[in-house]
Formats: sequence, C-alpha cells, structure tokens
Amino acid sequence: MQCEKEEAEDLVHHIIPHFVTKQLRTTQEFSQNHQSVAVIFCSIVNFNDFYEEAYQGGKECIRVLHELISDFDNLLMETRFGEVEKIKTIGSTYMVACGLHPPSKEGLTPENQQLRTLMEFSLEMMGKIHQFNDDVLSMTKGAFNFILRIGYNHGQLTSGVIGTTKLLYDIWGDTVNVASRMDSTGVPGRIQVTEHSMMALEPYYEFELRGPVEVRGKGVMTTYLVVKRKESPALK
Repeated sequence: MQCEKEEAEDLVHHIIPHFVTKQLRTTQEFSQNHQSVAVIFCSIVNFNDFYEEAYQGGKECIRVLHELISDFDNLLMETRFGEVEKIKTIGSTYMVACGLHPPSKEGLTPENQQLRTLMEFSLEMMGKIHQFNDDVLSMTKGAFNFILRIGYNHGQLTSGVIGTTKLLYDIWGDTVNVASRMDSTGVPGRIQVTEHSMMALEPYYEFELRGPVEVRGKGVMTTYLVVKRKESPALK
C-alpha cells in the first residue's frame, strides 16, 4: 500500500511541480503572481511534413516525436536547469518557463540569471535537435531533418492549478502570449526574442536585429534573433 502511494505521488510530481503540490495538500488550490518569469515556446516547424498516417498508421512518427521530447525532458534533469519548469507539450510545441520557483534559503535568484538559464536551455535544445537528426532521423525516412523554432519573452505572469480530477499546472498572461507569438512569427532554426528581453540578455549574447514584425494582438514589434554566446563567465 505504501509503495502504491509513493508511486502515485511520484506520478503527481511529474505533472505538478513539487513546490505546488505542497500547497495543494493544505489548501486544495494554487495560484500565484510572478513579477519576472522567462518563457519559451519551441515548435518543430516541419513535423507535419514528417507525419504520415500511412507510415504504420502514424504510430512510428509519434514514437519518433516521443523520443525527441524525451531528450528535451532529460535536459531538465541537469543541475544547471533545476529552476526550468516544463509547462506542457501542445502537439509538437514544447512550452517551458524559468523563474516560477519560490525563493531559496539563499534568497531570490537574480533576474538576469533566470533569463540566462532559459536562454542556455534554448541553445541546448537547438543542439539536441541537431544531434537527434544525426543519430536518429538519418536512419529513417530518407534522412529527414527536424527544424526547431523558438520564441522567447519574459515579464509578469500568473501561475496556477486548474481542475479537480485531472489537475493542470499552467501559466497565463501577456508575457506568455507574446512568447507564443515570438515562436509563431519566428524564423525556422532560430531563437527570436522581444526587444526588452534582448536588452536584458545583451551582456551575455550577441543578437541581430530582425526588424519590425507584425504580431497578432500587439501590432508591430521590433524583434531580435540570437546569434551566439558572448565570451562571459559560464553559467553555474
């Protein structure tokens, strides 16, 4: 019985962050406002070109997607990405945030470190998909290559848990919407960021101006594309 209880709690922790489940046990609800959280949406832009129902009824294509998403999930297990939280996967789009965790005993994590952590995670995802193409897709379907597109933004948002039987931890706010738009209006194979995120990250990364981009619900926005890391101290 105790073993089953532990397995059930372990499953919950894979769906709901640990710091959220603690409050849920006492209040049965959770919502929180955050002043500065970095958010990314990462889309495999050509997955629909890869997917074929005729290819084992689509099962093999989904198996390949599962393997890639698992590689992304494994990045979350690295110590340096301990504060990066996977929110959900929507089809072939992966949604992640950094800055949701409560302050540690040492105090608040500096905002620029949270932003850098998620940018480093984004760059690692780009590396993972290249490695996946070389190691896995090179042996399937005529050496098809997945292409990743990432949209990045940071700012205020609200997190919370909705539902009673099927719990869902999610985040809401303009910050989230704009991060999604940075993805949907982005450039395949690149990381697109908002201007204010670029200004916060500029000491650590090189950017190129993309220019004015029409963003649904926001009008015209000036956006930037990540070029590479600058020579700066490594992120711990």
